[in-house]
This record gives sequence, C-alpha cells and structure tokens, in this order.
Amino acid sequence: MLTKCRAIVIKCIDYSETSVILKCFTNIYGMQSYLINGVRKNKGAIRPSQLQPLTILELEAYHQQNKNLQRIKELKCTPQLNSLHFNMHKSAIGMFMAEVIYRSIKEENQPDVNLFEYLNSTIQILDMEQERTANYPLYFLINLSRFLGFYPKLNNYGTTTMGFNFRDGEFEPYDDKNPFQIDLVSSQLLIELMNCNYDEQKIMQIHGLHRKQLIQALVMYYNQHLSGFSNMRSHEILAEVLE
Repeated sequence: MLTKCRAIVIKCIDYSETSVILKCFTNIYGMQSYLINGVRKNKGAIRPSQLQPLTILELEAYHQQNKNLQRIKELKCTPQLNSLHFNMHKSAIGMFMAEVIYRSIKEENQPDVNLFEYLNSTIQILDMEQERTANYPLYFLINLSRFLGFYPKLNNYGTTTMGFNFRDGEFEPYDDKNPFQIDLVSSQLLIELMNCNYDEQKIMQIHGLHRKQLIQALVMYYNQHLSGFSNMRSHEILAEVLE
C-alpha cells in the first residue's frame, strides 16, 4: 500500500555496493526499515546527504505488513536542518541522540505519536539553537526516559542528601557503599536538571568532568532498564567534543 508519512532518520546501513537500508522512526508505523537502491550511484535520485542521522523526512512509501524491508517511492527533507549536520558540537550531539534512539526503540510497527513529536521537536530545537548546547544531551536523556517509561522518581527526602539509585530508578538517602547509587554530585545535578525548563538548563554551569560523569551515569541507567542498550560508544566521543 502506497502511503505518506513523516520520518526521522536513525541509521543508514550499507547493504550492497550501491544500496542501503535506512532505519527510520515514523509517525504512523513506528520504527521501519527501508531498502533504497542506487543511493551511492553518481546519478541516484536519493542522495546520501538526505539520509544523515536525525534528518526529518516526508516519505511516500510502499508499506506491507508482512515485509521486513519497505520501499520508498519518494522522499523530501522537510523541514530543512540548517546547522545540525555542519556544526561540530551539534553533529556530535546528534550522533549521540541517534544512537540512543536506535538502541532504545527496537520493536518495528509500534507507532508512538507522542514520542515521534517529542523527537521531532527536540531535533529542530537543537538545529535552531544559537547559544549553549553543552547540557542538551543530559536534558534529552532525562526527558526521553519519560516517554520510554522509566523517568526518575523524586522521593520526599532532603534534596542535598539524596543519591540516585539507577537500578530502582529513584532517589533515596545517599549511601556511598551502595553499588547501585551514582555519586552525590551527579545525583544533585540530576535533580536540578529534572526541575528546570529548557532555557534554565542552557545556563546551568556544569563542569565538563561532572557533565561527562552524569552522561555516563544516565547511559548506565538506560542500560539497566532497556534490553540491548549496551555497547554505547558515541557518548565517549561526545564527552571529548564537549570538553
């Protein structure tokens, strides 16, 4: 059936000498895999530059329920992203976000309109941002966890003495001997980020080392709550770029 949908490029995988498999998260069909022939030919109708991670597309594609690979008839990049793929810092953040999404959403044909709209707006905000983006990966991870069903629980203890238990997904009295608690500084930063809006997180002063430690802690948290999330690599590159 030929249908139109909106899609976010998550990953592009080489399939043959001239073809690729495109992993996209769509607003109608959830995660989908598309086989695109001739992409790496000089005169291909679809260009590799249109298939970069986090590119937002309008697709006209043939979708068949019992097929693992779908076919694209036509695609258009809309809205156009102006800086995400050209700014070094934003590009590193974008690669990190794409890997997180790829490892978080495994099931195909499971639409989630709210999650799609969150990702769609998050990508466009990052693309348009002209100021500070260093804290954006943290803000993204924290808010994405809400859509994935394991947003941290903030219990009613004194905020300056709470440690975050990544196994249970909640804050509790800090105990440096508890192997499932992240360090106190990271725990306090997590509380602050959970309690601030987008504009407030931009101006939060976070030391590069502490930002790196909190990103690592949140990746560990995701790994604890999502099967198949292990072996993340992009956050290590991201930490070096954001230093």
